[in-house]
Amino acid sequence: MSVASTKRQIFLYSDAEHCLSVYGNTVLSFSLQPPNPQYLSAWAAAMDRLAKQSEHPISVMTIVDGRCRPPNEDSKTAIRNTIVQHSQCIGAFAYVIEGDGFAAAAVRSAVTLISLVARYPFPQKVFKEVDPASAWMLGRVPSESGQGVSVATLLARITSMRSSLQHFAATG
Repeated sequence: MSVASTKRQIFLYSDAEHCLSVYGNTVLSFSLQPPNPQYLSAWAAAMDRLAKQSEHPISVMTIVDGRCRPPNEDSKTAIRNTIVQHSQCIGAFAYVIEGDGFAAAAVRSAVTLISLVARYPFPQKVFKEVDPASAWMLGRVPSESGQGVSVATLLARITSMRSSLQHFAATG
């Protein structure tokens, strides 16, 4: 597991295609490609740590670049198993599939369908943009569980994560 840091944030995991961070009781991730086993392991560890540290529900936001290729069947199974493993401590789960055009819309539709079939015990919704996803997600967990998390702070964290991935891509 690699750890990257910037002046404003420490990432729990970062590689060329993924960045994972925890802020308050919120797990944030940004992916350019489907999850790899190292990323999923880091995500599960972050969820385990938060579940042990807090009695409040955990908010989850997963942001996926709209140009990301769809996950294969093994990845879909791994994603679902990882989420199910932590489903009792999740208060809300927002997926953000960024991008315009048919490909991004198709991914949003696929994630929505998978979510409906999965029947998770927590509210889950798919979005095109981070702003409405942040507001929706934070509105579904008790305010005391957010530990000072606001839409503005989430946007700042996500901007930092995006910059980290761009920097990683530029420097290889």
